[in-house]
Amino acid sequence: MKINSLIAFLLVTIYSSFAQQYSGTSKTHTLTSKAFEAEREIRVYLPFSYSENKTQEYPVIYLFDGQFDPLFDMTSGTMDYMSQVGEFNQYIIVGIKTTQRAREFTPMYTDKKTQEGWGETKVGEAHILEDHLQNEIFPLIEKTYRIQPFRLAIGHSLGGTFVLNSVLSKPEFFQAVIAISPNLEYDNEQINKRFDTYLKTHDTLKKFIYVSAGTVGGMENNFRKASEKLDHIINYHNPKNLEYHFTVFEGENHSTTPIHTINKGFSEMAKIWTISEEKNEELIKDNTIPFVDDLKSFYSELSKFAGYEVLPSVDEINTFGYDCLYYKKYEDALGVFNWALSLYPDNANLYDSTAEAYLKSGNKNEASRYYSKALEILEKTRDDYDAESYDYYKSMFIKNRDAVEKT
Repeated sequence: MKINSLIAFLLVTIYSSFAQQYSGTSKTHTLTSKAFEAEREIRVYLPFSYSENKTQEYPVIYLFDGQFDPLFDMTSGTMDYMSQVGEFNQYIIVGIKTTQRAREFTPMYTDKKTQEGWGETKVGEAHILEDHLQNEIFPLIEKTYRIQPFRLAIGHSLGGTFVLNSVLSKPEFFQAVIAISPNLEYDNEQINKRFDTYLKTHDTLKKFIYVSAGTVGGMENNFRKASEKLDHIINYHNPKNLEYHFTVFEGENHSTTPIHTINKGFSEMAKIWTISEEKNEELIKDNTIPFVDDLKSFYSELSKFAGYEVLPSVDEINTFGYDCLYYKKYEDALGVFNWALSLYPDNANLYDSTAEAYLKSGNKNEASRYYSKALEILEKTRDDYDAESYDYYKSMFIKNRDAVEKT
């Protein structure tokens, strides 16, 4: 059964109470921070599939200014929606709750007049937040949740300053950053100067960087001009392996740029991480090589970008198989489902999907065998399902098997 796309299964139920089970969950962790010598909080959002699939691992988004619930909820909601309609991959989201933004988000100033300009508001201690992340937050997330070693950082305003600074100060922290209206004026444009210095001696920068700015308001326009200088620096040096985007949102101010940037940033990331609907159709219709080989090639390239082996999730690979069935490419569908079963041999629904592919190809014996196998695996993994889901799948698998055996 095809289960992961709102375009198909979820589209029918998205506005009903049944669809509520497809919402993610969030929880708050409180920890005693040695770095800050105080209690700190983080908020963690788990996508809906986290509890459904007990083995799947997820890349992680680190969202700064996580204390602002509307920003956290908008980010998790956008990720959730885009992933459930097949336009983005699922992430765990970690909201870093900040108490002193100027102090925590800015690197040490090079000109003491910078601190004087901020008055009594302390700046220049981003290294403390970096220590907090490296020695306290990252270990907690790695220990507590099923994660993949890919981190995407998102920051707005001074948060954007922090994530761009991390590209140079702690390059191992994040493989990707989204900087929303960053304050690059800080300390006489220190970060712009450091990018220029770095790129003069480094011709490679293996990162994804998305920077945005608006055009409304004096502060936002000043920030935009500084970001345009960074854009010029990066384009001038044009480092290899850098996936870079800079977008100016006309008519948007400092408060509204996050709405557009998160959506657009995710969309640009998705171009790397997912196969577009158009490309998917093109590959399926291409008869020169099996579609499953196209998929393996795509995920091989994606793994090079991510820095670890990336494989399609259960839902993703299931959908790829059904895409083949839609175009009546039965051999390709079976190739995809066989690969899926080699990756996820204990997923009952994949056996049901494989059975359907055999049935559509005219092989009723194999269809019956795989429907029976779906029931066998369902019983084997019964503890992974709640009672309602177990009963639903069992009745569906029995119905499908019996229907084949009666024909």
